[in-house]
Amino acid sequence: MNIMNIQGPNTTGQRSTLDYSIVGCFTLILLLFILLLDAYEYVTVPGASHARNQLHQGLEDLTGMEIMTKQELAQLTLEVEQAKLVVHDKKEEVEEIVEKVELMEHELKPETAPITVEEQKEEKEKEEAFVEKTVEHELGIDKWCGSCKWKDMNFNCDKRVSWLMERYHIDELEAKEATLVQGCQSRRNLRGT
Repeated sequence: MNIMNIQGPNTTGQRSTLDYSIVGCFTLILLLFILLLDAYEYVTVPGASHARNQLHQGLEDLTGMEIMTKQELAQLTLEVEQAKLVVHDKKEEVEEIVEKVELMEHELKPETAPITVEEQKEEKEKEEAFVEKTVEHELGIDKWCGSCKWKDMNFNCDKRVSWLMERYHIDELEAKEATLVQGCQSRRNLRGT
């Protein structure tokens, strides 16, 4: 019976090149994982913030897109929600005024009240268009240019509005209000602020 030695030629306790390669690979993977966690702001690696900021700036310059931190994203979400509330409140206010005016008009001139379904539908459409235009005027959005630069980015406010509408599933009026609040360069022209 032959007994086989399965240890290999290195029996002196020294590590092979393969052992060092495996340890090196695991170390590299661990470092990359920690840097990934730092990039998503789950952990903080001392000294990595400068490198991350430089990388973010390079990517922003290259792509024309803004890389946002968790805090900035939370702030954006808050501003979008506030814009929704502002638009909603202003629409309710204008609709209430329009209803009062229509009621007074129909009381003074009963013959102006819509009779058929088509007339009622047409009046409702006119009312909605009027409310929309009035809300835009009240918020200063009726002077919207859209071609102005948003913040210091390589895109304009119209592109920002499109992105907000797609990302947050909001209507155009809410997206414009949020864009004005967040950093439209022409805000002074629109709101006088």
